[in-house]
Amino acid sequence: MVRKKRARAKKTSKSLKDRVNLAWKNFLLFLIISIISFVLYTFSSNELLKNFFGVLLIIFGFLTFALLISFIVLLILRAPKK
Repeated sequence: MVRKKRARAKKTSKSLKDRVNLAWKNFLLFLIISIISFVLYTFSSNELLKNFFGVLLIIFGFLTFALLISFIVLLILRAPKK
């Protein structure tokens, strides 16, 4: 006797949802860190600390921007297709 094939739920939607949540959490984390770096860069008086926080601001700014782009791409992939 032949068994009928059952339709299985796709696991990609759940893993995509997890990826969107992970990208959102990482984006917020790096945004907060870059804002803190900007504040410390602005208020530091020592030249060495000002350069250090400036470099951190650039690095975390680029990471924040990259995570924003990945978050937007994941949102577009998650959107229902017409």
